Amino acid sequence: MTTNALACVAFREAGRATVCEILYGPNVLKHAVIDAEAFEGEVVTFSGMPLPTDCRPPAGRRRGEQVGVVPEKLIDSHGIFAYAGIASERIALRKGLLAPVELGVELSWDRWYGAARRGREELARIAKLIGLERPSEQFYSEYCEEAERLLSPVWRTVEELAETLLEKHELMGHQVDRLVHGPEVLEQPGPII
Repeated sequence: MTTNALACVAFREAGRATVCEILYGPNVLKHAVIDAEAFEGEVVTFSGMPLPTDCRPPAGRRRGEQVGVVPEKLIDSHGIFAYAGIASERIALRKGLLAPVELGVELSWDRWYGAARRGREELARIAKLIGLERPSEQFYSEYCEEAERLLSPVWRTVEELAETLLEKHELMGHQVDRLVHGPEVLEQPGPII
C-alpha cells in the first residue's frame, strides 16, 4: 500500500466519482485522477453543471419541452457531489482502511472544515449561476451526511475505484460507468432529450 495521504486522496476521488454516477447517471463523468506527487485529485464531468437524473425529462419527452427543473434540487445534488469526497474519507476512517487515528477527533465536523474548502467554493459558484445563496464560508454537514448515506450500500465499488486509482492514477468515465452500473451500461442507448 502507498502512503496514508495518497490513500485518502484515492478514497476521496473514488467517493466523488461514485456519487457522480449515482446522482447524474452514466456518460456524465469524464475522468477521475489522482496526482501521487502532489497528493491531490479531481473528478471531472463533461458539463460544468450536470443535470441530476431526477431533474431530467422522462423517456420520450422532446428537447424544448418544459421539464420543471427545481433549482434547489440542482444545488442540493451538486452539494452532495461536492462533499462526497469528505464522506468517502469518513467512511474509510470508520472502517479502519486508513492509518489508525483517534476517531472521535477525526470524525468531528470541525476537523473537516478546511478539507471542504473546494466543495464549498464549487457549491457557491454553481448556486450563484442560478440565483441561489450558498455562502462559501458555510460548511454543509447535511450534504456530507447524504453522501455517506448514498455511498454506504455501494462501498465495495468505492474501494475498487480507490484501489484502481492508487494503481493507475486515472480512471476514464466509461470505466467508472461499468463499475458502478454494470458492464451492460455502455450498450444501452442514452435517454432521448
